[in-house]
Amino acid sequence: MTALDRQNDCGLRFTSSKEKPLAWLAGTTLTLGQFRADVGRLTAQLQHDGDTLISCPGRYAFSVGLLASWLCGKTVILPPNHFDKTLRDIRNQFSIAFECDVDWSRQLPGNDADAAHGSWEPLMSRELPAVKLFTSGSSGTPKVVIKSIANLLDEARAIAAGFNWPDGPVVAGVPPQHLYGLTFSVLLPWVLGKAWVDDLPHYPHDVLQTLQQSSGKILISVPAQYQAMLEDGTDLRGILCVSAAAPLPVNLARQWQQQNDADILEIYGSTETGVIGHRRQLSTEAWQAFPQVGLATEQGLLKVDSPFVSDEFTGGFLTADRVTSPERGRFQLLGRADAIVKIAGKRVSLTTIENSLLSCPGVAQAAVIAVPAKGLIRDLAIWAAVVADLGHPLTARQLQSDLRGKLDGIEIPRRILMVDRLPCTATGKLPGKAVENLFAEHDRTRVQL
Repeated sequence: MTALDRQNDCGLRFTSSKEKPLAWLAGTTLTLGQFRADVGRLTAQLQHDGDTLISCPGRYAFSVGLLASWLCGKTVILPPNHFDKTLRDIRNQFSIAFECDVDWSRQLPGNDADAAHGSWEPLMSRELPAVKLFTSGSSGTPKVVIKSIANLLDEARAIAAGFNWPDGPVVAGVPPQHLYGLTFSVLLPWVLGKAWVDDLPHYPHDVLQTLQQSSGKILISVPAQYQAMLEDGTDLRGILCVSAAAPLPVNLARQWQQQNDADILEIYGSTETGVIGHRRQLSTEAWQAFPQVGLATEQGLLKVDSPFVSDEFTGGFLTADRVTSPERGRFQLLGRADAIVKIAGKRVSLTTIENSLLSCPGVAQAAVIAVPAKGLIRDLAIWAAVVADLGHPLTARQLQSDLRGKLDGIEIPRRILMVDRLPCTATGKLPGKAVENLFAEHDRTRVQL
């Protein structure tokens, strides 16, 4: 290895043995030799200029496409979803040299008789523009964010060093094409030297089966999936559970601790910044920043500067999150700046209303929006969509009554719609437009009746 190689080397080391496989796919173990052979075949095909688009499901094929592209000095485009229109738009927008699509992924793993165990330390440049990610678009149009290998792997190493990770494979209920899934279900296992599981289980029974089949000890998921498992009575005692991408309701956190004798580890961050902080909210409401993360405030908004922030944001990234002044890396989130609206001249926090709803008995989830209103005084009205705890009867009138002791009259939702579930994305985000659509669909159904 030359001096330049050592300077640019990302320091990854892959290993596998009979006792510790590299990965799990469809209930079977995979060796390092198999992975290395699959990566090698793809690198031989990546000879043209342009990016690699990974549009296939499954964490194993994703990992093969990701590592092969990086070894060839190529940037990987990770689509926000796998809808046909989204993929067509990406193909038109970017110069794609190779696409790791569904048909390509069906060839994996290859049939390699000599796919033995061992170790491998691939060389890659830390400065390589590694991925082009898309923000969730939950508060506007999705934007492209570029992260370097240094951004990504320094972040994964900080997460690895920050907690006592149990010895066992990593299972994830979130896809790997968003930063949360990429970091925690792919790169973190790479850095920790733990097996990653190909499956993307959605339902409680599938999550439990995948954990049992692979002897998994770590679950990467989102609040909506934890809520479903809680209602199903899924026993996840002994599993380290991580949550991100959306706020974890305090009632869910409390009930989870009672059922599974452990707190859920919450992670706070964004596509632009990477991870920012962590907490176990039953111990403290405050978030603790990772040691590598520098925090400041500008007009009450959180500004983040760290090795994980995309290089395109020189001097740090100003978030849209309102926070208390950070002290020794500790802070509390007060809601997003775009979650403050004015109704009849009064500043109203949608986050406060959501939290008040979540504190009402029987409320499992809540989403609050402000919609145009026809009135002489009020130009906006508060609407809320609510999911009740399983088996707990709730009515809109009852909730409005419960809120009278917690909120001013103008803050109490004028409409409360009881729904079976909230329309969260695969990563747990809840776009405001999707909540509006719940009301529109409800009103259309009433008209048809």
